[in-house]
Amino acid sequence: MATYVFRCPACSVFEVVVPMSSVRPTHPCPTCAGESSRVWTAPALATTPAALHRAVAAADASTEAPQVVRSIPAGRPRPRGRRWNPVTGAAPVDAAHRPAGPHPSLPRW
Repeated sequence: MATYVFRCPACSVFEVVVPMSSVRPTHPCPTCAGESSRVWTAPALATTPAALHRAVAAADASTEAPQVVRSIPAGRPRPRGRRWNPVTGAAPVDAAHRPAGPHPSLPRW
């Protein structure tokens, strides 16, 4: 279905959604029922992002011949490094070798 713009000489501009095969150069106005002429506008062409195009193509292909899997597909392996800690950073630091901070250390009892 395509959207076409028509202009009524007595009323205003209006849009009509009809199949491309049944569009005519004139269309009756929905307000006054007078004949209105078609307004030629730029086509609304849009490009689809490549990732979306691949996803739609894969979905269309799977409707006819779905892929059968026996297990969950493996993803990227997770990194084996230590987790980040806001106190120690990326890896634990020995307290004896820790640099002095902006505040004096607490007294030991």
